[in-house]
Amino acid sequence: MGKGNALYLRLSIADGDLGKDNKDESNSIENQRLLLQDFLQGRDDLGEESTEYIDDGYSGTNFDRPAFRQMIEDAKSGKFDAILMKDFSRLGRDYIGVGDYLEQIFPILGIRVISVNNHYDSDHYQGSTMGLDMAVSNLVNSLYSRDLSKKLKSALRVRWQQGKITGGKAPFGYIKNKQEGNFVIDPEAGQYVRMIFEKAMDGCNTGQIAYYLNEQHIPTPSRYNADRKLPHHTFNRIVPEQESVWDTGMVRTVLNRYEYTGALVMGKRQKLAVGSNVTRKVADSDVVVVPNVSPPIVTEEEFQLAQEAIRFRARPSYVGQNNYPLKGKIRCGTCGLVLAYMNRGFEEKLYCPHKQNAGPHSQCCKEYYLEREIEGTVLYSIKQILRVLEKLQEKSNGTDGTCQKEGKKQAKQLESELQQLRSERIRQYEAYAEGIITREQYAAKKQQLTERIDSLQ
Repeated sequence: MGKGNALYLRLSIADGDLGKDNKDESNSIENQRLLLQDFLQGRDDLGEESTEYIDDGYSGTNFDRPAFRQMIEDAKSGKFDAILMKDFSRLGRDYIGVGDYLEQIFPILGIRVISVNNHYDSDHYQGSTMGLDMAVSNLVNSLYSRDLSKKLKSALRVRWQQGKITGGKAPFGYIKNKQEGNFVIDPEAGQYVRMIFEKAMDGCNTGQIAYYLNEQHIPTPSRYNADRKLPHHTFNRIVPEQESVWDTGMVRTVLNRYEYTGALVMGKRQKLAVGSNVTRKVADSDVVVVPNVSPPIVTEEEFQLAQEAIRFRARPSYVGQNNYPLKGKIRCGTCGLVLAYMNRGFEEKLYCPHKQNAGPHSQCCKEYYLEREIEGTVLYSIKQILRVLEKLQEKSNGTDGTCQKEGKKQAKQLESELQQLRSERIRQYEAYAEGIITREQYAAKKQQLTERIDSLQ
């Protein structure tokens, strides 16, 4: 009899698990629980103790789910030896990912997998793949999820066209009204947005507006929302607090948001694939725009006037290809941004884009760096390292060849010992698999052998 079971239960609106009125009795968490409990009745080949892992409200198109991740960690720790689910669609709707777990990950962990409605038990497929019928079932789940994704997008577009906001963060200057489902003006942030538009209508460009906002110590949108515990964007790079200043890009973003006229603007970006977090911008003709949904901060006429003030920018007559060996590898030491590349056809330079966009209020260096000088410095450093390695190689070889012979002899001895240790590690696993030693004994011996192998290597 097994030592324990994991019951995996999942329900989601996103991939179409819920039907009319957000209810689908066949896939409800309670129904899944009862089904698995009934299946366990009288099963002597499964453990008596069962632990539930429930992802309620998580899509099956990817595996980024808290309960699922915890279940995998517990499986690695040996807390159970069997996973039970209603069907494979509960495990996931990505047929490639589900196949990887069934044919590679779970067998390596020594986990038995049972899908009740699919009549699947991994103990019946030991030493072989899961079979064509199971592979087709996983593929159907994946295609089903894609079809539901299309239907969900269509349903969302209908709601948008009716002026209903579905998710998303409120633009800077607004707060989401959860009762009414629309945006209401944030008194303080709304004044900042109004100030930006007024400056643009007065003829100021984005650089002058950013300078004025920084002079007045107006917080940036991300800083404002973070200080007030409002939803805001986070970045992988850590920006020093003194570099949280307005720049031309932030100003242009505010001035380009049509939502400030009170309109609903939805569907500006879409995911590249079901379950993916990568998005792309859609064509302007496909964006849903519904006027007069929220209270306006600026009028339609004021928005157009501001657009005219920032629309035209002088562009250089010639811009070279933005491609060089160290592209994306040189960063500003202050703000952490990748240095921008400028090629005017006669000399390539790198500079901090944040400094250029934020102006004097940024503490980043304003200097331009010649790309050939940076490449020369990097090349010189690489040559120095190679020269040191060459000297070490000459020293290890020795002038009369004695050191070289001794080195080869020692290397051969070490390789022989490594091979013995690897063989011993395999023998220990076989002993564990045959029940000769316990899991704890195997883990301890494996760790000891692995440490010795790493040391020799």
